[in-house]
Amino acid sequence: MVAPSWRDPRLLVGVLLVTGSVVLGSVVVGQARDTTTVWGLAHAVGAGQRLTSADLTVVEVRLDATTAARYVPTDTPADAALGERAVALRGLGAGELLPRASVGRADDLSARPVTVPVEGAVPPGLVVGSLVDVWVVPARDAGTLAGSTDGAQAAPAPEQLVASAEVASVVTGGGALATRSGADVQVVVPQDALPAVLQAVTADDDLVLVPVPGSAPGGGA
Repeated sequence: MVAPSWRDPRLLVGVLLVTGSVVLGSVVVGQARDTTTVWGLAHAVGAGQRLTSADLTVVEVRLDATTAARYVPTDTPADAALGERAVALRGLGAGELLPRASVGRADDLSARPVTVPVEGAVPPGLVVGSLVDVWVVPARDAGTLAGSTDGAQAAPAPEQLVASAEVASVVTGGGALATRSGADVQVVVPQDALPAVLQAVTADDDLVLVPVPGSAPGGGA
């Protein structure tokens, strides 16, 4: 049996394949180690809420240069990166990378947070960052009902005031010193809908928050 010569094409092809595999493996390993550190959210923050260094955490990710430029890098301290009186311009979920476009000042907001009292149990899926439709059920006029022969016609019809309003905070009641059960839910309301929502909050009307299915962070109901 004749030993293969270094001039044998099969030997040369084999050497090239091995060399190529080694080079390709080195490139893949090098790219896997090429990561970027950016600021991410340590917990959920609602739209309009103040942003401080306590809300942020360092996240190491693999991003190309174009994508990385969209997020706030860790090359400066969190307080310096945020600046003074920074707020979230939209709801930010826990673990989410901090986009530059989602950090601004209060006067950059096109909507305003309004606190809506919710009686009883908080609906599932009503969490910071989720979306709700805001409905009002006008208070019944006792005098009208007393003189009406048809109670169904006298019942006021519910009216939708805001569609897909973002939940900025949820403060649940309860406890020995609590005056009521339920929760105070802060929703972000467009300025053109503010008069109707504020009127309903200050009147005896019932405000109802209806969660938008699938809008909760993580895809919950």
